[in-house]
Amino acid sequence: MRILLVDDHTLFREALLHVLRQFDGAAVVIEASTAKEAIRLATHYHDLDLILLDLTMPDLNGLSALPELHGLRPAVPLVILSASEEPAAVRQALEAGAMGYIPKSCSSHEMIAALRLVLAGEVYIPPGLLAALEALTIASAQIATPQQSAREEGIAGLTPRQAEVLRLMGQGLSNKGICKRLNLAEGTVKLHVTAIMRALNTGNRTQTVIEAARRGLISATDPGR
Repeated sequence: MRILLVDDHTLFREALLHVLRQFDGAAVVIEASTAKEAIRLATHYHDLDLILLDLTMPDLNGLSALPELHGLRPAVPLVILSASEEPAAVRQALEAGAMGYIPKSCSSHEMIAALRLVLAGEVYIPPGLLAALEALTIASAQIATPQQSAREEGIAGLTPRQAEVLRLMGQGLSNKGICKRLNLAEGTVKLHVTAIMRALNTGNRTQTVIEAARRGLISATDPGR
């Protein structure tokens, strides 16, 4: 495994190297102390398996560098590392293409679990920030679309975007499929799915579709528009 580690603090990089050795003793870690250096290395190395990017860099903000790195290596999962635990920053990172957001306050055990999740194709969101992220996403959607239809308002209090995600779930689309259909980042779709499950009081996608169909909110065999 080849990992690109981007952080301007040498001490933090050294500490993280120990964690990464616990994660994968055979991993090759390439270090960069600036965003521009990271972009150069990402251009050079075609066999990266993971990119870890600090949110605050001296030359270029991590959120600014993220789209360029993602554009260079779209198949490589990119995870943000940050001392900030602001829900808005997490949401921005996920919408820009990050597959995870790991606070620097987390333990080595939590970080390893998060990296395993991301490398398995999932999106990692800090559990303690999930509720705040859902609230932020709902509030933003309501501001952006104040004129909701009566049907949208009636779907378990969901936003119009979440109602659309629920409809696509009823068609059997995966998160990746919904991403492509709605042109959303996978992290954003996961937030919507989690909010839908919470609203319908269900534990997984199958239960969510069954419950939504039972309430007459969607048709599980909806062919779409």
